[in-house]
Amino acid sequence: MSRQASAEPTSGSATKARRRRPPSSRRARPVDLATGLALGYVAGSVSFSSLIGRWRAPGVDFSEAEVYVEQTGRSITPGGATPTSVGAHLGGQWAGLAIALEAAKAAAPTGAARRRASGTGVGEAVAAGAVLGHAYPLWQIGRRGGYGASPIIGGMLVLDPLGLLATNAVLMAVIGITGERRLVLAWPLSLSVWAAARGRPELLWYTAAVNAILWSRLGPELRSTMSGLLSEDCRDHSLPGRAAAGAPER
Repeated sequence: MSRQASAEPTSGSATKARRRRPPSSRRARPVDLATGLALGYVAGSVSFSSLIGRWRAPGVDFSEAEVYVEQTGRSITPGGATPTSVGAHLGGQWAGLAIALEAAKAAAPTGAARRRASGTGVGEAVAAGAVLGHAYPLWQIGRRGGYGASPIIGGMLVLDPLGLLATNAVLMAVIGITGERRLVLAWPLSLSVWAAARGRPELLWYTAAVNAILWSRLGPELRSTMSGLLSEDCRDHSLPGRAAAGAPER
């Protein structure tokens, strides 16, 4: 009897210990992660930039209209409706609205997932799915969507708001010192550095995933921009030589 009595509290305490495990020690099942990714993808496929464009400028295809990008000093064709294209055609206030809505479509489901399954990685899966749906939307098979920066902001706002503020603050400081606005492209990469420094594996794989999505979406525009910049550099370097060759001897 005494042995049984002593065993019962031990069993009960073990059960309580399992229940009291910190959220970070729990792991979601693969099916939960896949479900979260799918739900995030569906939410991310809703293009608020496109909806704003249809509302304010019916008949204008924002995905095919040329947009001037101040950071690179060149014009690009986004291939999808983005807050940048909204701002180019409708003005900054509409671009701000588009950014807020595109961020919210990632933040809302990510926040809901975090409340229901905190520390399991499901929230990160939902956030990554939202970026994937934004860049390669379900409703436009074969066409591209936005680049993904806005839903990344929304996801980070829930997953790690301190990281969102810190990486942006450092980036703005560096751009302010150097004057090189093209460094804004380094911001998504800085998120992975931040996640690694914080020792958060779920956040690290999320930032790695969204970087892969964003850079794959940026690929065509980057190739076009870089080829243009290289051709300009070649032309600029050849001008002195041409001028010298054509100058009369004295």
